[in-house]
Amino acid sequence: MEKNKTGKYLKYAIGEIVLVVIGILIAIQLNEWRNDKANANQKQNVLLALKSEFEANLTQLDTIYYYQKNTLNALKKTANHIDSINYITNDKVLKEAFLDMRFEYSYNPTNGALRSAVSSGDIHLIDSERLIELLFSWEDLVKDSYEESERQNKYASDSYSLLDKYIQLREVWINKSKHPSDFVGLFKDALFEDYTVRMFFNTNNYMKELRDIRKSNMEILQSLDQELKK
Repeated sequence: MEKNKTGKYLKYAIGEIVLVVIGILIAIQLNEWRNDKANANQKQNVLLALKSEFEANLTQLDTIYYYQKNTLNALKKTANHIDSINYITNDKVLKEAFLDMRFEYSYNPTNGALRSAVSSGDIHLIDSERLIELLFSWEDLVKDSYEESERQNKYASDSYSLLDKYIQLREVWINKSKHPSDFVGLFKDALFEDYTVRMFFNTNNYMKELRDIRKSNMEILQSLDQELKK
């Protein structure tokens, strides 16, 4: 009798253990399913935020590149004026070329969504290793281009003493000054020719950096679209 009871209790205990184990496994599976769903939703939010940010960055980049290209064309025009300065008598032509040489356009993208994804660890929800690599290298790529832009603007600032010898800002900006600018003298100055050549190469180098950034930006956007379709 006792042996029969023991057998029954043993079978009952084993059955209870099996049920408990099955219950735990089901709970674990449900928890994993909830986590997977939450991660999937968070991944979508991260991808959409990054896409919006990099679309805006691309628009800004194209605008900066447009103005830098105009500056490069103005520098080419200035070089042509320098070569033919002995035949130019109209200060207006020289003044327009000078005003087109602007160097304050620097690319400063917004990186809020990217930094948030990195700091929170959500960036690792992304499946594409190539996309993660591009995102991690993005700010360094931009920083390199910014250094090129700073070099461009610093050289322009350091050359103010040369320009101040010939240019009256009041006359340049509002066409009114008791001391008119001497554009012919400026364009005949050998230092201005050297200044123009250096600025041409600085601007050209910066534009190359911007093209590399644009290539990366486009690849990031394409990869984000692919991730969003999964």
